[in-house]
Amino acid sequence: MVEAAVVIETSPVKWSSFVLAGILALIIGFLVLLWPNIAVEVGVILFGIVVLVASILTLYVSSKVPKGLPQPVIPIVTAVIGLILGVVVLVYRQAAAVALTWLIALSMIWIGLMEIAMSIFHPEFTEHQWLLGLTGALSVILGGIFIFYPVMGAQVIVMVYLGFFSILYGTLSIATGLEIKSDEKAIEKKAKA
Repeated sequence: MVEAAVVIETSPVKWSSFVLAGILALIIGFLVLLWPNIAVEVGVILFGIVVLVASILTLYVSSKVPKGLPQPVIPIVTAVIGLILGVVVLVYRQAAAVALTWLIALSMIWIGLMEIAMSIFHPEFTEHQWLLGLTGALSVILGGIFIFYPVMGAQVIVMVYLGFFSILYGTLSIATGLEIKSDEKAIEKKAKA
């Protein structure tokens, strides 16, 4: 029986790109945790820019309908509303942050109420009704706090979802890159032997 040697080509860019992405994520995560107010402001500005760009692209695509075909009224109206919304978000950033926080808070309350209802009225869905009810209650309480204190809520949301996630992602990305590098060295050692 003949054994075939498999040569695996590796690229130093692969492992280093994981490490660089991880370092960037760690920096972003720590900056968000240090300055959550600025992170909220930047997030709102980026949201406004995305809405404006999407609306402009929608208007552009809608204007390219060939003559003789019906004009796409709904995309045009949606794009105009998007343009207005994007400008309002950029001009009234704090109000936009509060409104976005309220939307998230209302979603949290709704989901929490659904979980509480499921734990009480449909115990057949889970053996751990009390855990489902507890997570639902936590969601309702946190959503209520975010409604009454939206600025703090925006900071907490940004810190938890962007700050801590970025730090966790960065750590895992660096670990992945270093593991890939270690594997590449092991493959090179085997190839030389």
